[in-house]
Amino acid sequence: MIAILKNIPDFEDKKTISLFEEFDALNNQDYLSKEQILKILMWKSPRPKHLYHSNSEEDINEITHHAFKTDNDSLKIHTLTALKGVSYPAASAILMFHNPTKFAVIDIRVWRQLYKAKLVDSNPIGQNFSLKECKIFYQVIRKLASDMNLTARQVEKRIFDYDKNTQEGNLYK
Repeated sequence: MIAILKNIPDFEDKKTISLFEEFDALNNQDYLSKEQILKILMWKSPRPKHLYHSNSEEDINEITHHAFKTDNDSLKIHTLTALKGVSYPAASAILMFHNPTKFAVIDIRVWRQLYKAKLVDSNPIGQNFSLKECKIFYQVIRKLASDMNLTARQVEKRIFDYDKNTQEGNLYK
């Protein structure tokens, strides 16, 4: 895993860079607006778009406020799943844009590579994550980030890019 992290360069596409620039101040913001959260959720996965849109502005403000104010990472991510259409991976994307130093996007590609490297020992297909697996994911990613002097996002994205570039066959079986 260390070789992957050392040899894969940092790369963000234009859309992601644009969102990072737009949400640069999220770390200082107590909650998200509906417009803001929709941009993040559509970036992560547009499939549940109709569910995302069914969340009220008030619910989004209140739920994101509660998620952002707690110091408990499990509670942060779990609270965000109270929003319609928001799974743990989608919630992790919200947290990543809020604080990319500490949070990364939970993703099938990254989880599979962590599993192959024996850094996680459950869910070999990397789907339908549990809250416990989210906690383990953040522990592993943050340890790698600390060891490599990288952000959580840099670690996750480099692993994601490695998997994408070396994938054989279909992503979903």
